[in-house]
This record gives sequence, C-alpha cells and structure tokens, in this order.
Amino acid sequence: MHDPILERALSQVRTERVRHRRRRGGVVTVVGAALAAAALAGGAHLGRHSVPGERVLVAGTADGVRLTATITPADGWVRLHAVVDGVEAGERCHLVVTDVRGRRHVAGGWVAARPSGPGPGDTALAGAALVDPDELASVDVVTVDGRVLVTGSAG
Repeated sequence: MHDPILERALSQVRTERVRHRRRRGGVVTVVGAALAAAALAGGAHLGRHSVPGERVLVAGTADGVRLTATITPADGWVRLHAVVDGVEAGERCHLVVTDVRGRRHVAGGWVAARPSGPGPGDTALAGAALVDPDELASVDVVTVDGRVLVTGSAG
C-alpha cells in the first residue's frame, strides 16, 4: 500500500530519531511539518517499519494533539520513540502503554515545551514498557491529572 502521508510521517520519525541520538539529556524539542500533516489526517494507522516487528502508530485528535510512536519489540517488552505535538506548554504528561488486559504502564514523562513560534510545541522522547509486544493494545498521552489527550490504538 502506498500512503504518501504515512511515508512523510515515517521519514520525519527517522529524522527525529537521528536528532535525538545526537543530543544528550532529557526532552528534545522538535518541529515537524511533515508529522503535523500526517497526524492531521486524524485517527490512527499502524504499519510496518524497517526493523523486523517494528510498528509506527500515528494518532490525532480534533483538538490538534498528535502522537507518532515507533514501537520496537524486545524480548517480553517494548521500546518506544514518540513525537507528541499540540500539547499546551507547561502541561505535565505521561506516555502510557496499555496491554490487552487493561494494565497501564508509564513509558515516560515530560513537561510540554514552550514553542519557538505561536501555538503548542513538539516534544520527542524515548521510553520503554514491560508489555509483551503481542499484547500491546494502545499508546496514550495522559496528563498527570488523568486527562487522556490522544490515544493510538494498536488493534
């Protein structure tokens, strides 16, 4: 299947991954026009990536919060690389992985960055969760007070 929006999103995730590796430290602020275009399509899309078993999940909401998560399977757990856009600056968030039994696992946390221009900024982060790759149900961005900002369903 040829999906130019997905291809642009995947390209952006790869670019952000390279930038992330070059920088040391916590949260990396990024700007992704291609990612925003892909996420504006809304909903979620799960597809194959270049690493065996790796999946890319793209989700967006009507409020403009967007999530692109690369899920890499490991032996009984998953690695995640996520780019989140559209969260108001200063919002304290968690990246939460839910398994098929409904158990929630926090894979990372951050405070949404102040954008370089008008509107909310992008945040890139890496994390991991003790969830069997075959049992992953969803990846969510959740505020510390429990509000779910965006959900990407794996099934």
